Amino acid sequence: MRACPNCRSEDCKIKLTEEDFKIVKCSGCGLVYLQNVPEESEIYEDYYEIKFSKDDYSIDSKYDYLAEIYAINQQRLRFLKKFRKEGKLLDVGCGSGLFLKTASEQNYDVYGIDVSNKALSFARDEFKLNVQQKSLGDLIKENRKFDIITLWHVLEHFMNPVSELKKIRVLLNENGVCFIEVPNYNSIKFKLLRKKWKGGNHPLYHRTFFTGKTLRKTIQESGFSATKRIRISYKLPQKSFMFNKAKTMSNLFAMDAFLDYAVWR
Repeated sequence: MRACPNCRSEDCKIKLTEEDFKIVKCSGCGLVYLQNVPEESEIYEDYYEIKFSKDDYSIDSKYDYLAEIYAINQQRLRFLKKFRKEGKLLDVGCGSGLFLKTASEQNYDVYGIDVSNKALSFARDEFKLNVQQKSLGDLIKENRKFDIITLWHVLEHFMNPVSELKKIRVLLNENGVCFIEVPNYNSIKFKLLRKKWKGGNHPLYHRTFFTGKTLRKTIQESGFSATKRIRISYKLPQKSFMFNKAKTMSNLFAMDAFLDYAVWR
């Protein structure tokens, strides 16, 4: 039985079952997490289905999902620039390099790490990005430092979020900022779709299911001195005005699909 990754309590209640997976809520700190974690040795090589080329990554892409990711990454950069307009940027879990590609075109010195060789090869071959298969611990050993560190839908994949965030804190420069985005367990989308929302409820890959409250607590336990929720409500191409407006309204109450935080040392 897996104990709560935050408070180590083994007292929990089942919130959701999906096939053989058990998603439970800690009776002590309230964190929702996956109790029975699958073997991880090869699963991330199948996580990225790369069936496109570098020219397909644009707002006018023939693939709707790529046009959506492109729009999201542009909006992420607009928010990021409010905090740091340039500097050394580390993208943790960079995947095929889509966010890094966008950031590299806007005055950032970019670097990425991931566990998937397939995704990293694409990022290097197609986008000519500086990416490697390394861990946060590897970067600490190399005495690396960054002005900006981004975790776009990465923290929920870690077995021990607090431990990994402590490493992030070591890697940040004194005035650096870290951006964290995770699926929102308390979102309207999760409440309505539950097992059907693969973007947020994906127990084969996701280890923790955060709410605003539990994410803040996780960040605070990691030793960061300042935390700010960023109200990013992405305007998506090919979606109606009312759809995007509804997302903005739900974000006001921290019930949009994603939670975004900026944190400082």
